[in-house]
Amino acid sequence: MRPNERRTRGAWALVALLAASGCTEKETKIGKESANIVSDTNVMEEAEAAANAVIRNASDCDAVKATLPEADHKLAEASTKIRTQAGLVALQTLKTQVQRVRELCP
Repeated sequence: MRPNERRTRGAWALVALLAASGCTEKETKIGKESANIVSDTNVMEEAEAAANAVIRNASDCDAVKATLPEADHKLAEASTKIRTQAGLVALQTLKTQVQRVRELCP
C-alpha cells in the first residue's frame, strides 16, 4: 500500500469515527429530551388534576375554597420539577386559570 493510500484510508476512518460519534450524541440528546417530556407529563398529571378541581367548581365558592390549598400545593411542587419550556408554559397557564377562579371567590 502506498503512503497516499494509507493517509486516505486513515482520513476516511477518522471521518467515519467522527460521524458515528455525532450520531451517538444526537441519540443521547433525543433520549434526554424524551425523558424530560415524559417526566413533565407525569409531574403535570397531578397538578392538572388539582387545578381542574378548582376550575370545575368555579361556580361554587365553598368548593373552590376547599380545593385551593391542594391545587396551590401541587402547582408549587410541579414548579420545582418541570424540565421543559413547554411544561413551564402549561404550568403557568394552569396557575393563571386557578388565580382567576381564586379572584372570583374572595
